[in-house]
This record gives sequence, structure tokens and C-alpha cells, in this order.
Amino acid sequence: MLPGNVSSQYISGLLLAAPLLAQPSCVQVTGLIESRPYINLTIQAMKAFGVEVNVERIPAKDGQPEVTNFRVSSGSYRTPGSVAVEGDWSNAAFWLCAGAIGTDPITVEGVSLSSAQGDRNVLAALSRFGARIVRSTNAATVQSDKLAGFEMSAHDIPDLVPVISAVASLAQGRTFIRDCARLRIKESDRLVTTTRELTALGAQVRIAGDDLIIKGVDAFTGGEVDSHNDHRIAMMAAIAASRATGEVVIHGAEAVNKSYPDFFDHYRLLGGKVTLEEE
Repeated sequence: MLPGNVSSQYISGLLLAAPLLAQPSCVQVTGLIESRPYINLTIQAMKAFGVEVNVERIPAKDGQPEVTNFRVSSGSYRTPGSVAVEGDWSNAAFWLCAGAIGTDPITVEGVSLSSAQGDRNVLAALSRFGARIVRSTNAATVQSDKLAGFEMSAHDIPDLVPVISAVASLAQGRTFIRDCARLRIKESDRLVTTTRELTALGAQVRIAGDDLIIKGVDAFTGGEVDSHNDHRIAMMAAIAASRATGEVVIHGAEAVNKSYPDFFDHYRLLGGKVTLEEE
């Protein structure tokens, strides 16, 4: 039995191991499940390899929390022969957000608009801000327009919060990002590091419990930030730098290597100016 509010990765790991066991297995999860789309992705991948996962949801009752049972039969995986790996919406989100705050539209190709990945909802968030969105079969284009703040939940999309916060920092009015408790146990406490580093660049961000409240400014001012060895904080700062009036120095920028080693090469291809120095 696992709590649902810690990490979907534990649940995915157990599901992936379950078919290799001698007996059928049940992974029981209590309470609301954080980052549920990642579990859906796991189940989708297992199905592609011949393993079905049956999901049973038991509603909360008489003071007892909701329970979700994931039942997996024993048996081997079977190769589908070939599979196509989807583009990564989590990394695509940084370029799409850059398009929302920049001067030119940015198109990301190779992404599925019907993906089970939760982070494809970056398009919905940017649309709510007021950015112009163009969707096609396997690509998305985002262009800046008059941006305005709104209220959103990060319950299923915690990895988007840093870069969405950068966009919110340049949107008129206030943006409220709710349900951010999960961010406290990422590579860094992203509630703190997102707030601290965007503030260092001239943003107006504050923490209220497990929420972020962001008041829009006209532009980032530039300055020095620390990645805190967190790839998403380093990339957030780089995207913010595209709308800064001064130079931005990112200490620990090599943190991007965890998920996107080519990030700064692609940043240059899109017109960004980057100088990498060893410290």
C-alpha cells in the first residue's frame, strides 16, 4: 500500500516490475494520486508490450481515504515488434513558453496532441494566458500576445510550474498557481527555488502555503541565479533571460544535462546568445 501524494514514480516502478513476478499483483494506492498522467503513460506502455493493468477506484467513505487498486497479472512482456517514442512535452514546454513571451513564434515538432503526457497541457495554460496557439497533427506553435494572469492547479503538471511561473511573471495582473506541495520534494524545493531565482531576475513571486502568487512585471531585469542543481530551474532561468533587459548568469547551468543535454545548443539555434564557462 502506498500513499498517492508522494511520487507517481514509485507506483510506475512497481507496475513495471509486477508482470515479472510469479503471482498476480495488486498495487494499492491511498488518497488522491499526484501526477496521475505519468501512471497513465506507464499503463499505456505496458499495454503496448502485451500487459494489461486493471484499475479499480474505491471512493472515500466514512472518513476513509479514496483507494485505487492497480491489478496486474503475472506473465512476460511481449515485444510489439516496433514502437514509436513520443516527443517529450516536458522539455517542449520550455520552447513553447519562450514563444509565449518572445517576439517571434516558436514551433515544436514531433509532439502528439493526443498524448497521455500531462505536460501537453502547457498549451491549455498558455492559451489561458492569452498566447496564440496553432496546433497540427504532430506539432504546436506558440506566439506572444497580450498576456493576462489567471488561476490554475498544478496537481497533475508539477514539472511545468517553474517555466509557467516565468510566463506568469510577464503577464498582466496576478496569477495563482495552486496545489504545488509536490514541488517541495523535487530535485530542489521548487516552490522556494522558483520564487527565489525569478525574484532575483526582477519578478514578483511569493509563496502562500503550497501555492504561488505571481504579479506581472514588464520585463525581467537580468542578474545572477543559481540552478540549485535542478535542471528545470536552470532551463526556467534561460527562458526568462530571453525577456531580460540585462545579462543573466546561471550558476550550475550544467544541471540541464539530467534531462536535456542539448538544451543550450538548441537555445542558440533559436537565436539565444549563450556563453558557457566552467566555474
